Amino acid sequence: MAVLWLDVGKLVLANLDTIIGVVKPAFTRKKVEGVPNQTDLLNQQISELQAAASGNAEQITRLAAQLKEVVASLEQAARSAESERAKFRRLGIFALAISVASLIAVLTLIIVR
Repeated sequence: MAVLWLDVGKLVLANLDTIIGVVKPAFTRKKVEGVPNQTDLLNQQISELQAAASGNAEQITRLAAQLKEVVASLEQAARSAESERAKFRRLGIFALAISVASLIAVLTLIIVR
């Protein structure tokens, strides 16, 4: 189970620069008032926002695909753990049955003597 969390941590660390890039976009930050060419500045800001929005959409798509892979691997690990648990349960029942049979055999030998 700890190995799964390590895989998730590695996935997050591998994409940390992408995540930071999404969170901290570099936009033109100038006030519209007092600028002689307001229309050009607004057009530049709009194009930057559109580029950032399309970039965010692409990154969200990639992150969703990675999340889907993580969920699939978690489901596989859960199935594997469930099968191991069932195997150990059967082994435990078998061991209990052998113990009971041994106890009965010992008691039978003690009583017969």
